[in-house]
Amino acid sequence: MCSRGVHPKTSATRPSPTAWLPLEILEMIIAHLVYDVPSLLACSLTCYSWRVVVAPHLLQTLTIMTSRWKNMRFVWPEPLEHMHRLGLLPSVRKLQVHESYGTFHGPEFTPKRFDSRTLHRFFALTNVQDLEIDYLDIHKLTLRARRYFKNFLPTLRSLSLKEPKGSRRQLLYFIGLFQYLEDLTLRYRYHKLRPEPKRDPTLTPLFAPPLRGRLRMTSTSSVDLLKDMVHLFGGIRFRYLDLFNVEGVWLWIDACAETLETLRLYPTSEQSPPPGRCAS
Repeated sequence: MCSRGVHPKTSATRPSPTAWLPLEILEMIIAHLVYDVPSLLACSLTCYSWRVVVAPHLLQTLTIMTSRWKNMRFVWPEPLEHMHRLGLLPSVRKLQVHESYGTFHGPEFTPKRFDSRTLHRFFALTNVQDLEIDYLDIHKLTLRARRYFKNFLPTLRSLSLKEPKGSRRQLLYFIGLFQYLEDLTLRYRYHKLRPEPKRDPTLTPLFAPPLRGRLRMTSTSSVDLLKDMVHLFGGIRFRYLDLFNVEGVWLWIDACAETLETLRLYPTSEQSPPPGRCAS
């Protein structure tokens, strides 16, 4: 019996045997729980070593809500600073920049939304494969887009843009930054592209991405967007098309005729097949 009346073998401070498991065994245990979020959360509370192993699986998706306040900068999630200190930002695979809840039209994504601290954290996201952005102002980002998104260039495979602002050439320049891009989503309520700027060689896309995955488009009225995409990227090779209220829908289908495997259309008068073409 020790001086405090507590036997050493029954001390409540004795570390749990789970804290001494070899890292390889711990990773195998967690690998069986990657789709069980409640179990992952429970494991993260076991001890610090377990939390470090579990955290990358819990933090694969990071959502940033935009706001009209705070000097027009982003409202970063509260855990972000802690994630940055622990070096967890490279674990993020999916980044979502969405409008604030309850707003019909959120503030634009522009360079004004960054300061030196948030930009430093943004650059720490080095393994993002899926990027979603609402109201990206490509017109203001065009010549600086490569600087702000340089860490996404080699890893990005899926890009989703809601109400992007800019001309079609500016839009294609931004898409062409990502040399391994497979999936593309363009969502508009009422599509209205900016007038094309004067002919500028700097607007030529840096790469011709594969674009051989999924294409989802809503309320897109510019047939010239397809023509420029085919011209600048050497064609498009999507295997899956999901088109709603898209002008010239049959031109998109023809452009992907050699690779198309799945087609999803919606019954609108504008999507009726042209004379002489079978709807099937």
